[in-house]
Amino acid sequence: MGNLPKVLTLRLALAVSAVIYGSVASAQTGDYPNHGIRFIVPYSAGSTTDVIARIYALKLSEALGQTVTVDNKPGAGGNIASEMTARAAPDGYTITFSTSATHATNPTLYKNVSFDPVKDFTHIALMVAAPNMLVINPKYPVHNMSELIAYAKANPGKLSYISNGSGTSPHMAGELLKTMAGIDIQHVPYKNITQGFSDLLAGEVAMTFYHVPVIYPHVKSGQLRALGVATSVRSPIAPEVPPIGDTVQGFDLRPWWGLTGPAGMPEPIVAKLHDVTNTILNDPDVQTRLLAQGVIITPMSTEGFNRFVVTEIAKWSKIVKDSGAQAD
Repeated sequence: MGNLPKVLTLRLALAVSAVIYGSVASAQTGDYPNHGIRFIVPYSAGSTTDVIARIYALKLSEALGQTVTVDNKPGAGGNIASEMTARAAPDGYTITFSTSATHATNPTLYKNVSFDPVKDFTHIALMVAAPNMLVINPKYPVHNMSELIAYAKANPGKLSYISNGSGTSPHMAGELLKTMAGIDIQHVPYKNITQGFSDLLAGEVAMTFYHVPVIYPHVKSGQLRALGVATSVRSPIAPEVPPIGDTVQGFDLRPWWGLTGPAGMPEPIVAKLHDVTNTILNDPDVQTRLLAQGVIITPMSTEGFNRFVVTEIAKWSKIVKDSGAQAD
C-alpha cells in the first residue's frame, strides 16, 4: 500500500504525457495546415516549371484554405532549391517540385551534391510529365524514325543535334537514342538556345529534342519536320506524331515533376497533400491549363512515386555516365 502513491503518480504522469503528445500530434497533422505554406520552385519565374507551379499553388491554396507562396530559388541546375528543402523542417510547411533533373540527373551530373535524392526527401505525389519532340530540318532526306536510323547509319557522325546544355533532357534524349538505335550523331550544346534554334532553322545543325509547345509551331509552319515524341505514347498536343518507342522499342524518356518535401514528414500530412494534389489534377480547368504547357498528367500513389524515383535515378544516371556529361 505504501507504493500506491508512486504508482498513481507514474500512471498520472504517463496519462498527462499521452494527452500532451496527442495534442501536439493533432496540432501537427489534424489541424494541418494552420498557416501558410512555402513552395520552393527550383527554376526561375517564367519557366515551364514555374508556370506549372503557379497553376498548382493557386489551386492548393484554395483547397487548403491557406496561402501557398511560390518561392523561386534557381541556381546550380535546381540543386539550391533541393538543398533548401532537404534542410527544412518536415512539418509540411515547406514543399518543392522534384524533377527528373533535380532528383534523377543532378546527383550524377554534378560532382558535389549535398543531398541524397531518396533518403533526404519525402516524395509525395508524381504530377506531370513533358515529352520532348524530335524534329529535323527538312533539308535532310528523313521523314520518320526508320529513315533517320538508316540515314545516320549510312552517314555516321554527319547528323548533329542541339541542346540547351550538357546534361539537359534534350541532351540525354539524344544520348539515349544513340545507344538504343546504335547510331552516331553529334551533340552540339548551346548556352543561348535561341541561337541554337536559329542555326537549326537555317539547317546549320540537323536536329533537336525539345519541349512540344516550343517546337511544334515550327513543325506546323513547315520549317521543321517532326520525327517522333520521346515517349511510348502520343502527345495530346500533336497526336499525329508517333512515339519514338514505336520504332525504337523501349525508348521512353520524359522530364517529370512531382511534389516533394523533407524526409520525415508525418504520414497524415503526406496523405492529405497526396489526395488534395490528385483532386487538383482532376480539375478540368487545371487539366486544360496544363495541356497548354505540353504536359501529361501522371498521377501515382505515394508508394508508386517513391519506387518511380528510384528507377528514374537509375535510368537517368546511366545515361549521364555513358555520355560522360558534366555540369557546365
